[in-house]
Amino acid sequence: MIDKHIDAESFIESSSSFHQRGIDKEGKSYKQRSHRELISVFFNFIDQASVTTALEIGAFQAEMSRRFVNSAHSRKALAVEANPYNFDKFKHQLQAEGIIYHHAAVLDQDGPCELQLHVTDLDIKNGYIRGNNSILESDARPHTKAVTVPGTTLDSLLGNYVKSNSFPDPVTSHPVLWIDVEGALDLVIKGGSQTISNSRLIFAEVETQQLWNNQATFSDITALLDPLGFFPYLRDCEYEPEQFNVIFAHRNYTDTALLEKLASGYSGALQAAA
Repeated sequence: MIDKHIDAESFIESSSSFHQRGIDKEGKSYKQRSHRELISVFFNFIDQASVTTALEIGAFQAEMSRRFVNSAHSRKALAVEANPYNFDKFKHQLQAEGIIYHHAAVLDQDGPCELQLHVTDLDIKNGYIRGNNSILESDARPHTKAVTVPGTTLDSLLGNYVKSNSFPDPVTSHPVLWIDVEGALDLVIKGGSQTISNSRLIFAEVETQQLWNNQATFSDITALLDPLGFFPYLRDCEYEPEQFNVIFAHRNYTDTALLEKLASGYSGALQAAA
């Protein structure tokens, strides 16, 4: 049975116990498979629940949005990317595919902010194209420089697109979200409570320990999402134990029978492989 009120500690305990057998037997290959199968759950939910809108925050080249809009007609995706070099490289391709690709960092207030851009020799050679820059500093990532980029809250950003009739209102469309913002997930949530509370699923990268300075960890994120209607549903073990991906589900905007069916399929696929 799906526990729609599970707390962070209990979720970690049960999910760690589930994944440990596969990790012990296969190691890295199991971790990678758990990630692929979790993505499959996310997109299976989209298909079976007939989801028509999606938001991708920290999009890089917007792989989720591309898969979303290319899988069915009449779908709308808004992908947001903070790195100006990434944005300039991918914008024409993504816009040609019908994706709204927006340049900004999504955080808890509107206005310019600083992105910590990696500046290693390889980054310079690659034109600063990278998928894991953050607005947070990290003592473990010293080779960075701050660049000023536009900043916005999720609610402000989406509100402007809704007002211009460029994107459906989440109050009625109930989108799914894919968020990968390198430790700054709590800022997205704090500035996006209205949008998030009207959404169905959130696929998010989380950490159990601070990989960036002063970041919120998984228990903090779960506590922030709980009053917005969300509970931790399934997770992978891609970078166990300090970092993994979680699907959070809304208690009111997700069908329990469908969640149970997809969870059973996820469990079966991984147990059979292990």
